Amino acid sequence: MPESVLRSLEVIVVRLGAVLERVKAAIILAKLQSAADAVRMEQTGGMYCPHCGTQVQTNRCSVCGTLVAMTSEGIDSAPMLSGWWRRVGATLVDDILLFVPTYVVIVAVTAALGLVTGTIAGLIVQGIYMVKLLARPAGQTVGNRMVDTYVRDATTGQALTNQQVLRRWGFVAVYSLFGVTGSVLGTSIVGIIGLVDCLYPLFNARKQTLHDRFAGTIVLRK
Repeated sequence: MPESVLRSLEVIVVRLGAVLERVKAAIILAKLQSAADAVRMEQTGGMYCPHCGTQVQTNRCSVCGTLVAMTSEGIDSAPMLSGWWRRVGATLVDDILLFVPTYVVIVAVTAALGLVTGTIAGLIVQGIYMVKLLARPAGQTVGNRMVDTYVRDATTGQALTNQQVLRRWGFVAVYSLFGVTGSVLGTSIVGIIGLVDCLYPLFNARKQTLHDRFAGTIVLRK
């Protein structure tokens, strides 16, 4: 076999070897990337739709149908569902802020019109606070701002309507009224529904409370 042919074969073999090395390197890199994505998925609980916050595994959200931009880092600018402790923190902040004005209104109205009317008046004070703040584009109460969370429509990912905010607060207000009766049954109803409502996000895939589900809302974190 001529020497020139042998040299050409050697060059081809060397180039093939280089190509194979690049292929091996690409496979290793892909495996490392998959492992990193798996760790990220485990740490964050998955990737989420940038529109409505639903956990997604493909490039289309199964809830709102939004096409999402998948990158090696996950979904660009994807908000994540708020965890339970953040929600508890926001609620505590709001409760502290509302305690004094609610108490003053309840005492004043109860003295004039009775306990039932006083309790309803107190709930109205809290309702005004919630509706006015959550119906704004930011979708945040003071408590939400403190813990970097905000509330959105669970289907569209848009800001809440006044009707949604009213339904969200109304759910809590209605079962709270059972406590006005002062009976064991009424107090039990408030305690049981309140506890289930509080703990429900721990068992719900979208971390929603009962009042979230009733109003069609979700809580996201920044």
